[in-house]
Amino acid sequence: MKIIIAGAGAVGTHLAQLLAKESQNITLIDESEDKLSKVADNVDLMTLNVKPTSISGLKEAGAAHAELFIAVMPDEMKNITCCMLAHTLGAQKTVARIDNAEYLDEDMDFTFEDFEMPETFSLLAGMQ
Repeated sequence: MKIIIAGAGAVGTHLAQLLAKESQNITLIDESEDKLSKVADNVDLMTLNVKPTSISGLKEAGAAHAELFIAVMPDEMKNITCCMLAHTLGAQKTVARIDNAEYLDEDMDFTFEDFEMPETFSLLAGMQ
């Protein structure tokens, strides 16, 4: 399975390590070359130093062919943005890390289906 993980922090690194052990095709993208080099030395995966919210960066990472795109950067707006872009480019399923429980409120006036992303956008609330 082709999986792209945006964010080489603690959560992204841990996910990459777990998924690499399962022999998945993992690409880890981040703006920090230092974070990527620490992971690349210890895990069998591809790293790419690109801006995850950049359309050209997502294209370079292969978002159009991703079966799963996971955004786990500390900034939930960046996570939502890059998931929306990855979905538009062709990623089959996207998952964004969010910390704001307001996005999960059933009484909201909109849902992520309003962005024409039904069943492709999952929210993980409260991950630290």
